[in-house]
Amino acid sequence: MNSAADAIKMSPFPPPCTHHQRMPAMQVTRTYIEDILSTDAWFASLPPAMQQGMLDIASTKRLGKGQSLFSRGDATDGVYCLLEGRLSARDGSEHGDEAVQLHLCPVFWFGEMGLYDKLPRAHHIRAESPALLLWLDNQRLRQLLHEQPSLWFHFGLLLTQKLRLALFALDGRTLQSNELRVARTLLMMAKLYTPGKQDVRLRLPVAQHEVADMLGMSRQTVNLSLQRLKADGLIDMAYNKIEITHMAGLEEKVRFKNWLPVASQ
Repeated sequence: MNSAADAIKMSPFPPPCTHHQRMPAMQVTRTYIEDILSTDAWFASLPPAMQQGMLDIASTKRLGKGQSLFSRGDATDGVYCLLEGRLSARDGSEHGDEAVQLHLCPVFWFGEMGLYDKLPRAHHIRAESPALLLWLDNQRLRQLLHEQPSLWFHFGLLLTQKLRLALFALDGRTLQSNELRVARTLLMMAKLYTPGKQDVRLRLPVAQHEVADMLGMSRQTVNLSLQRLKADGLIDMAYNKIEITHMAGLEEKVRFKNWLPVASQ
């Protein structure tokens, strides 16, 4: 039987939005986790000793569809990595309503901000499908950071990459062109999962109405923008999926050059 890594290599799409064949809870092995993490650019850039140190302190968590991982205001309990499934990061209003800010798919690390400021969680995180997560407990991770202080630098790179993308998204909020706002949102999602890659075909498991919710636009407006991007040969669409077919072209359209995320060498 092919390993998870072999299955990833055979896929015509990059691993971030490839759904790994889910393993029963009792069959989730360290090798299986390593196979998934080997597709992640940030984890792959770590020195082997740091990779093994993180895996030594890690444990796994499973969430059912609709289950919450944590809520805004909860105390920081460590860093997570999404290995299987799909999550959403949500904001809450004073009326108790929730708005989706971002849809997350594997492989995605989050929660590292609390390592630095020790403040409570800033978002609600909820499972949109059954999900498997790797969890680095806060206390054990801080002990590892004490033993290997250079690991702070690598978590810093992870954090600054997201900061650049957040500023990129914020900058796009002032654009008059709905087409460019939609294009920037798609590119931001892609760059969260494939930093540094240029000519890739990337399938984002996001529906048109979810893009509309993220941008506060009508579905009709988003659909019109997507159709224009498709006519330009930059994307293609399927049910509940948007595929970026020309990453470099999309970057050029939204003038991404000066917003390139930080990547370790």
